[in-house]
Amino acid sequence: MIEANKNKLFPIIVSLVDDYTGVLVTGQSVAYDVREINDNELSPPISGTLSESTVEGGIYKTELSIPSAGSYICYATCSGFATSTEEIIINEENIYDIIKENRPHNLSVEDVVRTTASGSMTASQIARNVPYGRTDYIVTLIKRDSDLDWSSPTASGISYAHYVSTAEVLPFMMGGQY
Repeated sequence: MIEANKNKLFPIIVSLVDDYTGVLVTGQSVAYDVREINDNELSPPISGTLSESTVEGGIYKTELSIPSAGSYICYATCSGFATSTEEIIINEENIYDIIKENRPHNLSVEDVVRTTASGSMTASQIARNVPYGRTDYIVTLIKRDSDLDWSSPTASGISYAHYVSTAEVLPFMMGGQY
């Protein structure tokens, strides 16, 4: 299986081996055709002929990129040899950029305590037994590594604190609003 990011080059490599002698076979024409995993042809098609290696004869290769995220299959065919297939997974985002965004200095976590008086509690605060002055919910923001502040986060979320009773100091669970 090959895994790459969209629009990034990755190699396709095929070796032709004679089944009887176990020797690499040189001077052949090896064609490749990349299709969707359900065998639908791509538009525009990604296909062509692999080039034989100048370092080791019998190894055929090329580099290509796919512009859309998804699952694909590459067929490599040569007359007189079994067809070779390779599954290709193309990711929407670069995993290295995602890792950079999850560095500690790109993460903001804010503890929001309940400041509403007893008669002004929301239905959610009542259902979750949130004590006055204790954690009501936590707001998490993730920013790009290149951003200087959290004004345009790439991701955000809220986790609500749930207490057994209003006399508790710590929540027993963090989760949804109700």
